[in-house]
Amino acid sequence: MNDTFTVRALWAWYSKQAGSPDEYDVLRCTGGARRRATFFDHITAAGLGDPPSAAATRDRLPWVSVTGLPCTDRQWTGISVMEPSPLRDGVNRDVTSTRYVLLDSTELVRRRVEYVTLWDAVASLRLPPEHEETIPLEVPAPAGDGLPEGLETIAGHVPGTVGDSDRRRAAAVHWAVAVAALLLQGGPVVITGGGALDARARLAVFDAIAGLLPYGVRGGLAVGSCVDGGDEPPTHLAFGPAHTPSARCVELGTLPQVPAGAPEEYRRQLLRLIEVLGLDAVTAGLRTFDAAVAPAGPGAVLGVLDRLDPFRAAVHAVEAGEQSVQLVTRGLNSLTDGEDTESEGFLRLVRCGIDYAVEPGGREVYDALSRHWAHGKTGPRVSALMAEALLDVVLGGVSAAADSTSCRARLDELWRLVELCRKEAEVLRLLPGSGEPADAQRLRYAADCLCLLGPGRVADGRADAVHVLRDTRRLTRAVLVRESADPTRLAGWLTLLEPTAHEAPAWLRAWAVLAVGERKKAALVEPCPTAEDALHVLTATVRSRQPDWTAEAVRWLWPQLCSTAVGRGESGRTGDDGATSGLSLQGRSGSRRPPARTPEHLDDPAHPADPAGPAHPAGGPDARGALRTLLATDTDVWRHCRARADVLNCLLGAPAAGPPWRESACRAYAQSLHRVLWDEGLAPFLALLVEALATPALGGPCGKEGESTVLTALLRVPDEAAAEKLRRRVDARNDAWRRRQDALEAERSVRARRLADQEAAQNTRLRAARERHTGTGTGPDCATGTGAGGAAVPREGRGRPPVIGTGDRTGDGPDPLDVLAVAVQQLRSPRDIAVMWAPFTFDLDSGTGRRALELTGRWWGRAPEKERDALFGHLERTLLTAHRCSVDVTADILHEIRSLIMACHASGHSSGGWLAGPVFREAKRELRDRRSRVRELRRIRLMSVFHLVPRTPRKHKERNRGSSDR
Repeated sequence: MNDTFTVRALWAWYSKQAGSPDEYDVLRCTGGARRRATFFDHITAAGLGDPPSAAATRDRLPWVSVTGLPCTDRQWTGISVMEPSPLRDGVNRDVTSTRYVLLDSTELVRRRVEYVTLWDAVASLRLPPEHEETIPLEVPAPAGDGLPEGLETIAGHVPGTVGDSDRRRAAAVHWAVAVAALLLQGGPVVITGGGALDARARLAVFDAIAGLLPYGVRGGLAVGSCVDGGDEPPTHLAFGPAHTPSARCVELGTLPQVPAGAPEEYRRQLLRLIEVLGLDAVTAGLRTFDAAVAPAGPGAVLGVLDRLDPFRAAVHAVEAGEQSVQLVTRGLNSLTDGEDTESEGFLRLVRCGIDYAVEPGGREVYDALSRHWAHGKTGPRVSALMAEALLDVVLGGVSAAADSTSCRARLDELWRLVELCRKEAEVLRLLPGSGEPADAQRLRYAADCLCLLGPGRVADGRADAVHVLRDTRRLTRAVLVRESADPTRLAGWLTLLEPTAHEAPAWLRAWAVLAVGERKKAALVEPCPTAEDALHVLTATVRSRQPDWTAEAVRWLWPQLCSTAVGRGESGRTGDDGATSGLSLQGRSGSRRPPARTPEHLDDPAHPADPAGPAHPAGGPDARGALRTLLATDTDVWRHCRARADVLNCLLGAPAAGPPWRESACRAYAQSLHRVLWDEGLAPFLALLVEALATPALGGPCGKEGESTVLTALLRVPDEAAAEKLRRRVDARNDAWRRRQDALEAERSVRARRLADQEAAQNTRLRAARERHTGTGTGPDCATGTGAGGAAVPREGRGRPPVIGTGDRTGDGPDPLDVLAVAVQQLRSPRDIAVMWAPFTFDLDSGTGRRALELTGRWWGRAPEKERDALFGHLERTLLTAHRCSVDVTADILHEIRSLIMACHASGHSSGGWLAGPVFREAKRELRDRRSRVRELRRIRLMSVFHLVPRTPRKHKERNRGSSDR
């Protein structure tokens, strides 16, 4: 098939008339005289200089130049052929004629016409003798022969490669790439050493160089087969002498030095593409970019390489969100020997490749990814990106509250990829980060990731992965702490890690106490776990709310926990008894020092006392604070080892809690306490421990259930001085209790007698008052108070309150004053407070009466306004009904209370008390009511003696200045 095509060409003939002394000019051209000046400018601008004589053997005519002429609306290509002629001018000089052809570049660009093709079209072209508009130019089919012919010509001039065609061709390619990169510098390039080559061979060399640039560069490129070496050659690329000024001279076949910057970047990227894709694929790809590009525009040319480079194309597609599995695969496959692995583009491509590799149909990208993963240079980077991908899945599930099932499925797919590449150990080592404080959050998510995968997936059957878990102490301990809430899962991790093996580290032996069978004894094998390790295990058991685990951990790790509690390892001085001076037992009164950590911090792996990453020695203040917090977290966790917990509390300076006061619990507490107190490590602290541990038994109500059992265990302490001191303390407590009971009984008797005398005197006053009102002093009506008009006298038995403290209370019952104190603390209802307070109101001058008044005043200061108003009403009803007091006695008691309150003698407690204001207003209202009642009784009395006219006007209120209604 003949693909020769015809284009219409504009032409011009540039020469002299025979025998004329005139200079060179356009003798004839397309369009005649109206276009002569235009063609003159084009031809002189493309002029290559003065040709050599006809007798010269090198650089002989014809000289050919091809110039791209960009215009505003279209692209043109000018071909100038300078050749000898038989004519001579007026001074008998040889005339050198120039044929000039101007072509529309549209069809040339569409068919990707090369320089040798253009030469073949114009080499035998004969211009018409007249001024015709255009001429048809037959252009042969572009065979693509220019590039291989040019490389063959270059290879023939490569020194030192005779007989080795492959090396010669590779050297020719490198030389052409280097010269193509030099064109991006912007200055003219002159090739030397090609004097024996004809015009077509030189144009083929230009095709080899331009073929390694985007095809659109030809639109603005000017090439010449030869220049004369004058100043500023009109070409970008040409053959010429080595002395050409203002040009960079390059010897044909000898590799030039490419300057740094855009030229060197282009040369490096282009050679890498040729190595990856092959020369033919690269040159074919460059021919597809036909948009006009200036030779001195390195940014645009490098952008073409980025689009041609599979790696760059894939990176750009990922950045634009237009990636596909095919693009990512080609991008990864284009990288060889770890090239570009430090770039951000490589990291993005690998992240995208990981996402595609775990999806169905991602086998191709998996192969490319595994190739980089197995490479020595890129493998660590891929492992790090895989670790980040695993953490991102956990982080995304937490932040978006995603379904745990989907999160687990995604983790399984990623981990399957890790297993296929046998990179479990490497990824596990990279998961927790570097251990810096900024990696605390990363450590938490890494532990969550392993917990989601489970021990069966992480390292089952992989010895190297198990060794990594043992080496990455922070990560493994964080996982064990999180899994401690599930005994089955924790047992699976401990079975995997084999904490009893001889090569297992000492910190892992501490976790062996949570395993089953004889593995608990691993905690006693040398090297023993440290106090820090024991604290981590104890934190896990307390957090998991497993009382039996806590008991086992405290039992087997008791020496380490005691070491932490007494602060061994601190920098403080040591006392005479061998104890650390930091040991403080000042909390025996019931107050605790504030813990160094709150319970919420137990869940933070970054905290110094957390099992995931302690940053301080186990005997330091942070470790002691963490142990103090664990002991105070949940008392139910310590129910199986409460005695040991109390000992640790005492060593930390906190008060002992004591056992639940039941016989069975106290018996177990005493047995455990007996074993602990015989521990030789606690010998320096026995005296202080016995004193602190006895406080819960000796405090509170005497004779509690199981109290004797605990005291008996403490009295068997292997320190006779401590035991004797405890005996004296118990005896003193018993004597004080007996004396207090005797004093209470005596005080109750005195109160009873005093109240009886007060009631008798009150009854006497009432009888005398009745006699004065009725005028009679004897008779049965006087005695009983039932006569007409007489005052109400209490019946027999009325108005006599019982003895304070008696009633239903037995010798072992609680003190009524203590019961009132508890009710005040609980802010009970006004009715309950009134019922409990009423027995103490009969003797407000006594110590118990004043104390009860102060307690009630404390309740008054905390109670709401409505409940305050109801208190005295409930008190009055209680005195009248429950204690059978008379109305007058009740009124006297209430009046005395209010008097004390308004005189500020009731309570001086700093935390609250009576407020005189509301009580004074209440007393004022009551006094006003009583005065109104007295006036009413006086009126009734006067009406019974004198006959008053009804509706007698009363005095105006403003003039009744003695009225109390004001």
